[in-house]
Amino acid sequence: MKREVVSAKFPIGTRLPSFSLKSTTGENWSSDSVKIEKGLLVVFTCNHCPYVKGSEGELVRLATEYQSKGIIVVAVNSNDPQQYPDDNFENMQRKSLEMNLPYPYLFDETQEVAKAFDAACTPECYLFDTTRRLVYHGAINDTPKAAATVNKRFLAEALEELCSSGAVSKSFSHPMGCSIKWRN
Repeated sequence: MKREVVSAKFPIGTRLPSFSLKSTTGENWSSDSVKIEKGLLVVFTCNHCPYVKGSEGELVRLATEYQSKGIIVVAVNSNDPQQYPDDNFENMQRKSLEMNLPYPYLFDETQEVAKAFDAACTPECYLFDTTRRLVYHGAINDTPKAAATVNKRFLAEALEELCSSGAVSKSFSHPMGCSIKWRN
C-alpha cells in the first residue's frame, strides 16, 4: 500500500508512544525503559510480505551499522496471525534465529501499537530523536521489493543526518508495502 499523505494522526514531531511488547526471546521490550543515545527506529514489519523480504537485508545492514552509532532499532509485527499464519509468534521466533536479527523483533498481538502509530503497511519506519519526537516517517528505500534496483535510500539518509547533526532534512517518504493485516 502506498500512502499519499503524511499521517494526520501521527505527524512529524509526535512523541514516541508508550508501549511494551513481547520479543521473540520471550522478554518484554518497553519504550519507556529504553535510553535513547542518538535515536530510536521502530519498523513495522512481518514475515510474509515481499516488500519486507526485498528490503530486509538493507534494514539488517543499517541496524548493524547505526546501532554502533547510538541508534536503537526494534521491529514490530502487528499482523493478525489467524489470517496470516506465516506471521505467528513461533514463525517470528524462527525468523529471528535464522536471520540472526540484530534487533528485538516484537509481537503486537492486540494491534494497539500499530494503531497508536497510525501504521498502515510493512515495512514502515518511524525514527525518533533523543527527545523522543518523530523526525522521520516512511520507507527504507525507493524499491523495497527489489534490492538490486534501489536508487534512493531514504532511511539511510535520515539515520546519517540524525547521527551527524541531530536533525533530519527529509522527514517523510511514502511508505510502500503490504497493508497491515487487521483483525476482523
